[in-house]
Amino acid sequence: MADRNDGQDKGKLGGTLFITSAVFILLVVVMGVFVAVTGGDDDTKGADSAASKTPATPAAPATGGGSVSSSAPQKPTDGSCTPTDTDSKVPTVAPKDVTWELVNSAALPRSKSAGPLKFDGLTASCYAHTPRGALMASVNGYYRSIVALPDSNPMKEMLLPGPGRDKLLEGSKQITQPVPAGELAQLAGFQVVTYTAETAVVSLVNGEEAGRTLKVFQVTVRWADGDWKVVPADDGHLTSSSNAITNMSGYTQFRGL
Repeated sequence: MADRNDGQDKGKLGGTLFITSAVFILLVVVMGVFVAVTGGDDDTKGADSAASKTPATPAAPATGGGSVSSSAPQKPTDGSCTPTDTDSKVPTVAPKDVTWELVNSAALPRSKSAGPLKFDGLTASCYAHTPRGALMASVNGYYRSIVALPDSNPMKEMLLPGPGRDKLLEGSKQITQPVPAGELAQLAGFQVVTYTAETAVVSLVNGEEAGRTLKVFQVTVRWADGDWKVVPADDGHLTSSSNAITNMSGYTQFRGL
């Protein structure tokens, strides 16, 4: 993948480092995103530290237990989306049929059985109506919404309609530069907190344990229109309950880089 910092930004608004910091700060302040890290920009480190200390607004609540509801929307009957995963158990180990793909600056998983199985640009869809499908949707929906910016179409497609999505789409208009290469904390692990056939809450961990940059945050997904959609908080944050952690204890390691 070509490095986005190709020198074109130099001389504009203070150069490449300023652009990098500006993109990061906008993601943190406008969208409540907790994914960017840097190796040496003090301004960006300050923003990251502030973000980790600021409580995020909780996303839509979910409750545990339950089985697949017959009233929930089902997959299209035209055969265009046919995930094969039927395992109703909440995963405590990493899915085995996963391949990893570098999508812009994020290493993202796809499962042959749980999805995503359909792609339109950076938009991913078609997930199994199972806990593993919810896990894959939480990762892909969250990260793809960020790395696609300033293109907000994937966000529009992968997020549940509502006031939270509206505010995110409005806030995304302030993002005019993509997340620079090397500035994105990669997925490190997960824990499925709660799961029902309608709603799942997944804790995602990103960063590096060795570099003491691990953060855990929660992403909520809901089954709607025959697929899992990320549910942003009403105030326009993609995540809730973001905290720094020191190790992966209690979380399942799940990473492609």
